[in-house]
Amino acid sequence: MAKFEKLRISLARDEPGPFLKSAGYEESHRSRHDFLVEALSIQRTFINERTGKLFGFYPIKMEDGYAGGFFMRERPISARHRNLESYNAENYEIALFVMSVSKDQIAWMQQNNRLGKSKALIEAFFLHLINKTDINDWKVYVEYMDSKGEYFDTIRKRKNDIATIKFTFIPPNALGADDRVYEFIKITQQQAHPDTQQHIYKADPGKMDPETPMMEASARIAMGGGGDAEVRDGFNKVIYSSSGARTVEEVEDDEMPTPEKPAFVRRVILRLFGLDQ
Repeated sequence: MAKFEKLRISLARDEPGPFLKSAGYEESHRSRHDFLVEALSIQRTFINERTGKLFGFYPIKMEDGYAGGFFMRERPISARHRNLESYNAENYEIALFVMSVSKDQIAWMQQNNRLGKSKALIEAFFLHLINKTDINDWKVYVEYMDSKGEYFDTIRKRKNDIATIKFTFIPPNALGADDRVYEFIKITQQQAHPDTQQHIYKADPGKMDPETPMMEASARIAMGGGGDAEVRDGFNKVIYSSSGARTVEEVEDDEMPTPEKPAFVRRVILRLFGLDQ
């Protein structure tokens, strides 16, 4: 079975300052949709600047509203000729990446530990585009999604142990949120232009109520891929971290596409995006 992790790809831009706006300055840029489509439509190689490892991306044709392909890394394997002389045979590790280029910008990445962590690989890909190509209209933020509600399970079960809750929010994007927390984040971003925002709540263990509307609204934004959440007890031990939470789905191996049979990706899209229900 092929396992996939669910992520959200969020895009943000630095808005022109008040002086430029007053002068009527208008900056042209690709829309979110066009940026993602162009980013995922060309075969390319890139280096993970953190590890120095070389990777490739091989796009495949998908249904309207979706884009993606295979991330890959060369990993030769040891083999032998008929005369038993050893040699290194060409081999590639691959992982399928599929994302919606519509408003929600949800993505699914196939797990392959030989390639590395999904989030880090996607971040390295977009960082390469932004630094090395002209597809650099948007800043890209990648977050795992906790669609299974692990955060809320922790809150209910460990409420009396909780001493610190920290939410880290990335720049607002089209998450569809309409609560007061989101509006506060949005206004702060527009006025102060921080790269991220952190809200930290502390109290003696068991004294804080993490189930109030404002706290739950903050959690919903983070769980939806709009940031990170971390919960610690009175001994400062982490009892929940969204960076470790995963929404994982499985696809049968015989339903998986290959570079030679890309049309099978339709089955994966139907399965992962819940269109086959």
